[in-house]
Amino acid sequence: MKYSFSIAGWLGLALQLPVTQQVPGVRSEHTTQQTSTRTTGLKLSLLQQIPTRNVVASYAGADKGAGNTSVNFESENTYKWSGGSPYTADSWGYFTPDGRELPYIKRDRDLGQTFQYTGKTPKTLTAITVATGYGTNAVRPNTYGAGLSVQVFAVSGEPVLNDNGSGPGTEAFHGFPHNRLADSIPHTRDDYFTGEAYTSLAVFSGATFPGRRAFGFAGPAPADRPYRTDTEVVPPDHPKLKGRLLRFALPADKLITLMPGKQYAFLIMLDKMAPNCGFTLANNYYGKYPDGHGIRRDGNGVFPPVAADPTRPFTDPSNAEAYASAHFPADLAQRTAIPPGTNGYPDVCTWRDLLFYIEAK
Repeated sequence: MKYSFSIAGWLGLALQLPVTQQVPGVRSEHTTQQTSTRTTGLKLSLLQQIPTRNVVASYAGADKGAGNTSVNFESENTYKWSGGSPYTADSWGYFTPDGRELPYIKRDRDLGQTFQYTGKTPKTLTAITVATGYGTNAVRPNTYGAGLSVQVFAVSGEPVLNDNGSGPGTEAFHGFPHNRLADSIPHTRDDYFTGEAYTSLAVFSGATFPGRRAFGFAGPAPADRPYRTDTEVVPPDHPKLKGRLLRFALPADKLITLMPGKQYAFLIMLDKMAPNCGFTLANNYYGKYPDGHGIRRDGNGVFPPVAADPTRPFTDPSNAEAYASAHFPADLAQRTAIPPGTNGYPDVCTWRDLLFYIEAK
């Protein structure tokens, strides 16, 4: 539960990963059990109204500002660095406790939420609904038709707050605003949770992100493809893309039973890396859902990210470790074995709640 915590030290807890994911001497957050078999049959649809039947957990709050917290699996690399660079870079720095700024490469990201089933009898999980966000990059152009998966976890333990070494006498070392040299960052912006263990119950695949027509767009059919009527160029901040309900219906051949009083979580994932591909999720940074919190999976799960050299190309041998730190493993089984958590760069999900609806019967 979100507010059952105590202050922990800088080092956090040891991350239990497969041997291929171990990085000696690196701080990390959570433990996870062996991921379960991937199951196909996941379906995604756009809803016109919020779910009302069989809803067993939900949070309706969402900040309708310009934030772009997103599911991200984009092939374009970007340095996060408030200094100069000859390559693509954003001024989103990470600072060590002694004030040094460390550049890193933008990280791949899965997003989700923990929640509690408070019902009296066991029920079968049937669907998860979230919504697109309200920012300036709601749905990127190459997201339409992209493959999606959902991973579901059982969660044990209690969240323990780690203040990341920042407190009332200092600024956060990363977070929003992202450039400490120009803006003050509240010390809570880099807080993260330890203490929770995530046991993967299933990975559901087979969903595709809706096409432009589903969002209300059309376009002239090309002469060689008369069946294509969704060719309209759609800017990523178009109002029709914002606050749209995405319902993931789980396949009936892989049942997950929600037990009374138990904690669970889900992560939403883009299956494949692609250029300009990703979409935001509606959320409230300071959410008020009492029985859970937002979560994420960032890059290869190593925190802090391995420092990069922004004066050299992203794929330069000198940046090999930084590049690996930024990106998911190519193998889906290795990727889904990386445990989720709240820590992320530049932002964190510790205080965040997604807009979500959990259906079970």
